[in-house]
Amino acid sequence: MVMPVVAQDAEYRRAMAAAVRATAQRVLPSIVVIEIVGGTGVAHGEVEQDAPTSGVVVDSEGHILASNIVIRRPSATLLVMLPDGTRHAAKVVAKDHHRDLVLLKIDTESSLAPIDLPAATNRQVGQTVVAVGRYGADASPLVSRGVLSGEDRLDGIALQADARVSPSFYGGVLVDLYGNPLGVLIPAVAEGGAEDATSWYDSGIAFAIPFKSITKNLDRLRRGENIEKGLIGIVAKSKDPYENDTELAAIRVRSPAELAGLKAGDRVVSVAGEKVRRQQEIRQVLGRYDAGDSITIKVLRDDQTITAEVSLADSIPPLKPQRLGITIGAGVPAAEEGEVVIEQVIAGSPADGKLKPSDVVQKVGEVEIREADSLRRQMIAAEPEKIVAVTVKREGVSQVVPVTPETIGDAGVASLPESWTATEAVWTIDELKLPDAANLVAVVAPGEQDQRTRLGLLILLLNPGETTPKSLLEKWTETAEQTGVVVCAIAPESNQRWQPKEIDVIVRFVASVLKTSPIDSSAVAVAATGALSGRDAEAADSMALAVAMSASRTFYGVAVSAKTRPPAVRLRENDAEASLQVLLPMDPNDEPPTWVPTLRDAGYPVISVDDIDVDTLLRWVRLLQAV
Repeated sequence: MVMPVVAQDAEYRRAMAAAVRATAQRVLPSIVVIEIVGGTGVAHGEVEQDAPTSGVVVDSEGHILASNIVIRRPSATLLVMLPDGTRHAAKVVAKDHHRDLVLLKIDTESSLAPIDLPAATNRQVGQTVVAVGRYGADASPLVSRGVLSGEDRLDGIALQADARVSPSFYGGVLVDLYGNPLGVLIPAVAEGGAEDATSWYDSGIAFAIPFKSITKNLDRLRRGENIEKGLIGIVAKSKDPYENDTELAAIRVRSPAELAGLKAGDRVVSVAGEKVRRQQEIRQVLGRYDAGDSITIKVLRDDQTITAEVSLADSIPPLKPQRLGITIGAGVPAAEEGEVVIEQVIAGSPADGKLKPSDVVQKVGEVEIREADSLRRQMIAAEPEKIVAVTVKREGVSQVVPVTPETIGDAGVASLPESWTATEAVWTIDELKLPDAANLVAVVAPGEQDQRTRLGLLILLLNPGETTPKSLLEKWTETAEQTGVVVCAIAPESNQRWQPKEIDVIVRFVASVLKTSPIDSSAVAVAATGALSGRDAEAADSMALAVAMSASRTFYGVAVSAKTRPPAVRLRENDAEASLQVLLPMDPNDEPPTWVPTLRDAGYPVISVDDIDVDTLLRWVRLLQAV
């Protein structure tokens, strides 16, 4: 007799529920609750309502592994509540900054049940997995089922599953249906995903650090050694990390790659014995290694395979992005495919009087230039105050022109080339809508009569309850026409505040506008009206910073008030592959806000201009494309 489909389905659900309960029971004795007492902003020493999270006991000596969410805010005490209900003060032993983990230690006479650390795991994408944690005063079990959806995520460090997890799960474990531990859950988002790492909780996306990586470093953590990400200092040529291209556009100054003899123009063949075909594969392999680790890299140079031994570092001198002061134009037809032709030379820039429109850039130093992006990345990673030999073909003859690039952070906002501002076309304001986006949005953009190319794009964020996007843009239209910058004004969904989920919405509006106007993708910025002189910092300023830092592959500039309160977003080092610059309305000689040195130390050029009006702001946006 064959069971009806409905009965079979019900039986399957009962069997799956029983299996999930059984696998959770195998690891729950090792899961603890971690509470933060006396943290910043918490009155009277009470435990913060949303602070408790999970941890996992890793040995019988009282060592507990947790996510770094427990130490992100200053606190007086960390309390660990064991499954038996007893609470114990915990101290921080060491931190794994690379994987967002922290090792704690408690002193207790209670019997502990350390998790079985697997020597190896047999994982397969698509298999059922279970996230297990604890929460609350009674250490109630938290269980969420999902599917293992990927490995080597977050540049090689994490597993990804579609289980729904809240912050209380972080520090708990991801296990398979047999109860075998797979990894420790952490708060993280994929690149460009959200304002901060906890913003994706309960969204059906979970990340976990594999126990293989944890086991490798556990003894070091027990000894009190912090773990840092291993840095190499290479800059990819390809803008698309998934393109079949491993050529290097530049090598960071005083980096492990430079010390190992790697050069711009090298094509990476393998990393640590693994063959690679794309930049993303290079990042994934490198992501598994920590500072102090040594790896072998093979590159192809002049048709010869060269092997380099590279010792990864915990830091590299921060970028000080440089600029020649030229633009590469679609308006100047190249004589041959692959030629990089100068369209404009910016007045007052280092290139002014040395390079000329229609020059074909052939080399920078000894590196051949075949793409504008490759030239841009070379300049971003160049050494400050160092003359570079630019080989150009001018009127059919090659010649070497010495140029000392300028540091972008020390430059002001230049005038636009005359041909960029000449237009008789009328720009219009239109409302813009996207499915599933409740934000009011308007854009001022050119019609077909405007023949200019390589326009700029400014995403202008409004403050909650400020005005309508259309009304605001009526005051910006004339300047937008003159400067050649499309302006898209976006109001928050709520009249009360901006929300982290709207970061993705803003990026989608950028993609929509880029499809309809001839905009240079490197001349895209986000700003708030606080960037204009005389305006106060408000909610939109913090949101603009959050958007720019979270969607670093979309935005190349951000302009906000110097009094902006920095958002709770994880600050990544500025990337030569997608360098972001910051514009502030303040006198360059004034003391900068406390967060500016932190940005500069992370390689972000911060430009201070004491008088920013709409024209200055839009000229800066258009000139983001200058190399």
